Amino acid sequence: MDKFQKYSRLMLLLAGGFFGFILLIGLLIFILRLFSITMFHIPGFDLFFQYVILIIPYLIFFAAYYYLYRKIGASKTKFSRVFARILMVAGFTICVFTLVLSTAIFLHVKSEWLKQLEEYTHYALVMQLAILSITAGVLASGDAKEKDWMERNT
Repeated sequence: MDKFQKYSRLMLLLAGGFFGFILLIGLLIFILRLFSITMFHIPGFDLFFQYVILIIPYLIFFAAYYYLYRKIGASKTKFSRVFARILMVAGFTICVFTLVLSTAIFLHVKSEWLKQLEEYTHYALVMQLAILSITAGVLASGDAKEKDWMERNT
């Protein structure tokens, strides 16, 4: 096999992989669309779907808090462990509080301050991102300095 055949075969494999990926995405969209059309004919499924969409960000944040909680013990300095725990407790409390309030808003609980909060719920999600980033930074600052690649090999 000469170089032309090798490179031709490689280019055909790359092009086939690219078009196969596009076809796979199209097929996935078609199947999900068919599934959603079918499921929305079930009474009450649209409310269930809306609630699932509501809680997905909170589930992601809870998973991130759990991951960072597992990493607190690996931190070398006591200051970073204590400060990370304080941030974790504050962030987790805010996350639970905003999840409860978002669920109350979803269930159409009549309250004047819930109406005002409904306009600002996206700020709570941004605050969660900031707390998680600061916590990860604090934990990273408590780790030992990473060795240079030249020192690792010896």
